[in-house]
Amino acid sequence: MFTPIIDLEVSTRSTVLIFSDITGADALTPSTKWDGTSGLDSTNVSAANLVITDPNDDDTTLDVGALITAADPILAGEEIVFTDITGEWPDGYYSTVYNVWMAATDITAFADYSGTFAGTVLVTSTDHLVETGMKVTIAGTTNYNGTFDATKVNANTYYITTTWVADDAAGTSTPLYSNTFTPFNYSNAEMAIAKMYAAFSIMIESVESDNYLKNIEQANGLLNSLKSALTTSTTATINNIYGRITRILDYYSIDLIYS
Repeated sequence: MFTPIIDLEVSTRSTVLIFSDITGADALTPSTKWDGTSGLDSTNVSAANLVITDPNDDDTTLDVGALITAADPILAGEEIVFTDITGEWPDGYYSTVYNVWMAATDITAFADYSGTFAGTVLVTSTDHLVETGMKVTIAGTTNYNGTFDATKVNANTYYITTTWVADDAAGTSTPLYSNTFTPFNYSNAEMAIAKMYAAFSIMIESVESDNYLKNIEQANGLLNSLKSALTTSTTATINNIYGRITRILDYYSIDLIYS
């Protein structure tokens, strides 16, 4: 099953999001990466996009299909870097949906497949490019238009879970890979802590400056804990750690948005 890996970089004082496909290439069967011996050939991509939802539920969509098809052949370790997204990007969890549509193929037959798997329909479409775990969009039929989870049977057939009606013997089949990634952005807090260190560097030695430094060190320690927790802890735990950092920053009126 093709499994792309998306990387997120936040740069230029949290005003630029940079997404890249770092999937690379391999020769595994079934295919797991781009352009391997059994890989998903990037030249077969018909369209692709990234739909990014920020922590404020604002959506941005990037059309990235041309960048993928232009990258053939994709070599091991190569990255496909998508267009920078500029703006004011808050800290928190981002939902990034990566959609990759393959080339459409003609459907020549539908058949009742419920005798093999209950509630399924077999689709015949020569060289359909569907891999088990992908979705497929069917169009141009009377009874089966829509997007379905698909299971590969062989190079020319796959089945979908739907109700059998009749053999339309027409339409097109467009395989779709779709996955959601949820990276966490903490760069605003990181820069705000650096701003506190800069402010401390010009303070006169005093009890107040000592307390200020203690709070900086506490916030920085929490930030390091947050970085370590991203792959091991729950969403609630990560949000709790981040909340403790922001309470320190708020107390000293340190702005969390940079433009």
